[in-house]
Amino acid sequence: MTAVAEQAMSRLTEAVSAELKTTGDADPIAGLRAIGQGYLNWALANPTHFQVISSRTLIDFHGSEKLVAENEAIRLIMEKLIDDARRRGLLRHGIEIEDLIFSSRAFIYGVARMWIDGHFLEWRIERPAAQAMSAALDMFILSIGAEVAQ
Repeated sequence: MTAVAEQAMSRLTEAVSAELKTTGDADPIAGLRAIGQGYLNWALANPTHFQVISSRTLIDFHGSEKLVAENEAIRLIMEKLIDDARRRGLLRHGIEIEDLIFSSRAFIYGVARMWIDGHFLEWRIERPAAQAMSAALDMFILSIGAEVAQ
């Protein structure tokens, strides 16, 4: 199963990279959103692989150099984007890099997990999953942005 997870992680990394390429380097907040959107796109297209890759009881995640390295590569991209956004005044004041990395990961994972586990129905999510997930991601991204003086 770890080998399956390694293949799934490569596809996840490809999905995130493809989405990042659509944003360019101009806006680090757009880059963060792209990482989340790439992850959600991948989860929607690969729900079984999502379950394999996220279950530490099915795979030896930390025993796989490939899984650890690819996960760390995404984390480092997020760290760079968040640091850039903070330096440019694009983040809400007081947001710490590691806290935002963790919160972003938890949010995206939770949204994908809710869909995969069939929770959308009882929460009355009536629009297509991709639309609902994208809208939730937009709200999350909006919540981390700097407040603009009016």
